[in-house]
Amino acid sequence: MAAVFEDARGSAFLGDLKPADRRIGRVALTLPVGLIAAALAAIIGVVFVMALFAGLADGGFNTAKALIESLSDPAAAAGSLQTLLFVLCLLAATNGGMATAFAAVAAMLHERPLRSYLTSAASYRWRLTLLGLALFAVTLGPLLAGLAQLDPHPPAAPILTLTPDLDSRIVHAVGAIALLLVAAAAEELVFRGWLLKLTGAFTHRTWLILIINGLAFSAVHFDPNPDAFLVRMVLGLGLAWSTLRLGGVEFAVGAHAANNIVILLFLQPMTLAPEAPHPFRWEVLPIAAGMLALYVGLAELVARTPRLSRWAGVATA
Repeated sequence: MAAVFEDARGSAFLGDLKPADRRIGRVALTLPVGLIAAALAAIIGVVFVMALFAGLADGGFNTAKALIESLSDPAAAAGSLQTLLFVLCLLAATNGGMATAFAAVAAMLHERPLRSYLTSAASYRWRLTLLGLALFAVTLGPLLAGLAQLDPHPPAAPILTLTPDLDSRIVHAVGAIALLLVAAAAEELVFRGWLLKLTGAFTHRTWLILIINGLAFSAVHFDPNPDAFLVRMVLGLGLAWSTLRLGGVEFAVGAHAANNIVILLFLQPMTLAPEAPHPFRWEVLPIAAGMLALYVGLAELVARTPRLSRWAGVATA
């Protein structure tokens, strides 16, 4: 841990950096070309999801068209299970396609395999993702549920209100878990994959790499509220630390997905509307500190527990 904190080059994830990663011309070219590729991938994703729902849903194309039109309502995803799954499919297809296209362009320009933006291991460590998902579900879940109870009028769990019977609740849960895992993997590929390597190519100061990652991750969500910005920045810091410490984004994918899954299934319904502006809520400060400690602590638990690290394929110094 000390080696990584003092010098980010002590992380296996940054161990493959080379001069090509520091060529300003290639970095500058990555942004416009990558964004064009990402936009094209997003269009393909939308067409794919439209075709999927046109083929599977009753009413065919008319149903898919109605679902697209319903997105003009910010609360659309909270209206029905079909609309929620449609929105989640759009999120997974567009985010996943955009992230893969952007990272593929970056990998080509920087002469590296796309896999290197995911892991320093020989192959993607699925067990590490499952470990991140499970650990955060059993720790962060009760914590968020307890915080929700501080609200004098806490909302009912969406999985109970949106889906009335057991069969539909199973579909709701499985669909949310699978699709939010894809969406989380997309964000991790770009932020804890490409961006972390990019900043690591220009500085070995761990604290600076973490701050840049947290700020960029929070800024891209375009939330005007400073307390929400702080919470997302802390999330980015914690996920970036786990990536450096464990040598890849796998654990971060599971942790990120667990955070979103718990919220979507048990705390608040999904909505496309941005949060209304409000004054800074000072109670967020200890919550943010606790979240950062949890993210760093669980990554350290995996890194420092031989049985867990061996099972997940983590090699730590």
